[in-house]
Amino acid sequence: MSVDDTRLGEDEYKFAKNIRNRFGTLEGIKNVNDISSDIGAFTTNPPIQAIYSIGEFVFLFFKGGCKYRKPLNPDSTWAVLYSSGTMDKAAEIYVQAVPASTQNFLRKETQVAGASLELDTEVAVQKTVAAIIVQDGVSQPRIIELSGGTATDRTAKTYAEWSDGTYTSREYIPIGKQMAFFNNKLFVVSIDGTEIYHSVSGRPMDFVVPITTAGNKINADETIGGAPATSYTVGYNIITALSVLNNEALFVSTVGGSYGVSLDYTMTVFAEPMFRKQYLFTANSINQHSFVDLLGDFAFIDPEGLRSFNAVMQSKNEGRNSIFSLKVARLFKDVVQETKKCAAIVFDDYALFACNTIFGHGILVFDTLTKQFVSFDQLTDDSNSNIGPVINFAKVETNNKRELFAITHGTTTSSGDPAYKCVKLYEGSNFATAYVETKAFCTNDTRVEQKPQELRLLFNKIQSASSVTATQRVNDETTPDTSAGSQAKTLAAQVTPITFPVTLSTVWSGPKQIQNLLYNFQGGQQGWKVSYALKWTNGINLSNIQLQTQDITPMNPMLSQAYVS
Repeated sequence: MSVDDTRLGEDEYKFAKNIRNRFGTLEGIKNVNDISSDIGAFTTNPPIQAIYSIGEFVFLFFKGGCKYRKPLNPDSTWAVLYSSGTMDKAAEIYVQAVPASTQNFLRKETQVAGASLELDTEVAVQKTVAAIIVQDGVSQPRIIELSGGTATDRTAKTYAEWSDGTYTSREYIPIGKQMAFFNNKLFVVSIDGTEIYHSVSGRPMDFVVPITTAGNKINADETIGGAPATSYTVGYNIITALSVLNNEALFVSTVGGSYGVSLDYTMTVFAEPMFRKQYLFTANSINQHSFVDLLGDFAFIDPEGLRSFNAVMQSKNEGRNSIFSLKVARLFKDVVQETKKCAAIVFDDYALFACNTIFGHGILVFDTLTKQFVSFDQLTDDSNSNIGPVINFAKVETNNKRELFAITHGTTTSSGDPAYKCVKLYEGSNFATAYVETKAFCTNDTRVEQKPQELRLLFNKIQSASSVTATQRVNDETTPDTSAGSQAKTLAAQVTPITFPVTLSTVWSGPKQIQNLLYNFQGGQQGWKVSYALKWTNGINLSNIQLQTQDITPMNPMLSQAYVS
């Protein structure tokens, strides 16, 4: 988008919607499968808050409640984990999986007036199990445990329940928002978004509590003796995201910039490490769901577009001007992203960035194998209804199958509320309409103009009737005359019966899956460059584009004769 379309490579195109090109052809993609009605009664004007997956489970959070299922198991149905209103009905939901505890001995202070601790190896503390922590910044966190193919949940223990006399069952998780599990510790952002709380090393569900030589907490007030007593802050700005980097640091994104925070075990307070902060850049991840790992590099959506950086070789240059985002920079011209309408995920080796652009909301697709942006997906369901902006992704993957889920904001209902949907991406019954704008063809000699003659398109994998429309553009303008400017043709799916020894059901034969279309554009205008906008249906693959033009060298170009004085 940021490069002149006459300077693109032979295998590049100016812009595309709803296609993939990893294997040398432009392939169509399927619509989304709207599964909202499968989930249950909540679908009546539902404020869906989040979707999260781990292993074979998918969890859907809505109206302060939660449902779950194992989508790859055909016998699995949506089951209620906890009912609506258990947590806040409107707050944003944050979810983090944590492993079982690995440090299971009593901590106690070594001296009366110090902050140095030691482990009492003669007193064991109950081990915490692997679990999923759910936060909303309002209610006490929920703990979801998975066992035997089912999920159970309970409320996390509070600071008040962290009793001096029950040290064998230590558990305490403060109310917070964003979370990240890093270096065997769970980190949680405070309710006001400015502080970072952290758990005891090796005990993700047991947050740091300053204690005495007897192993008791120093104060009954949580703000004095609880997680806030040892919290850390990178600045006065609100934290927007926490994530783990590949250089032994925690990525902390704030409204005013982003930081890398590492742990300093040479200096400890209550046996827990201090923190070292490194300023990275002024860009920030717009929310917790918009940060992804791109095979060693990291990318995120910020209020102005896409950014990327390498944590190990941080050059302190914003990704706005990097190779990663340069070619799509124009998509974000004068567009400001909305915090609750952005998300990112890596699926099938594609990085998907759900964001707003000059063309509206959609999914910008980056192929992590070819290192190229390949498409801007603007998807509908099989009824051709727009699914709206994506606000959250979740994926389920096994050795032989994978599925991608999304929560979408939808369009506004008559009552003024968003019509949220839960969908499976690229799992619809029908294919989305594919669209591509070719590179512009010219001689790069300003004296030579092009007079279009014909356009040939070679399609393969034709297994159903497809409509193919070609629109001619000369000097970036569509030829106004319908027949000369835009032509539509239909490809029929040809079938061949199997006869052995009797006629059986028909199949698509190999030779007849490949068809060549010819468009005559001799009635079109002439100009310095010629390009085409192509649109087709039903998932056929475009494998070759060939055009014929006539070189014309006027003494004075026709447009100059008409408009230049």
